[in-house]
Amino acid sequence: MPTFYTLPAHLLVEGVSTDDGQEVLAVSEHNGAMYATVYSPRSDDPDADAYNRSTTELRVYDRDQLVALAVFDDTSLDLSLHPAAQR
Repeated sequence: MPTFYTLPAHLLVEGVSTDDGQEVLAVSEHNGAMYATVYSPRSDDPDADAYNRSTTELRVYDRDQLVALAVFDDTSLDLSLHPAAQR
């Protein structure tokens, strides 16, 4: 069963999962905005996973905007217990 939580965008890091099942591949900051590159992982289909990694999505957040995250079975990094996490 997934665990759902939020974190401010400036705490996003590679390896967390968004609540809609996207894996965060990279995070950067530009002019006070946080840019997160995400993709839909497909552990059941290596070809689909490779394709999805090559067609990423860019999401832009305000620095302190709360981002909806989740911990799934295949989530690389669980930050749900971070002091700033809200469940």
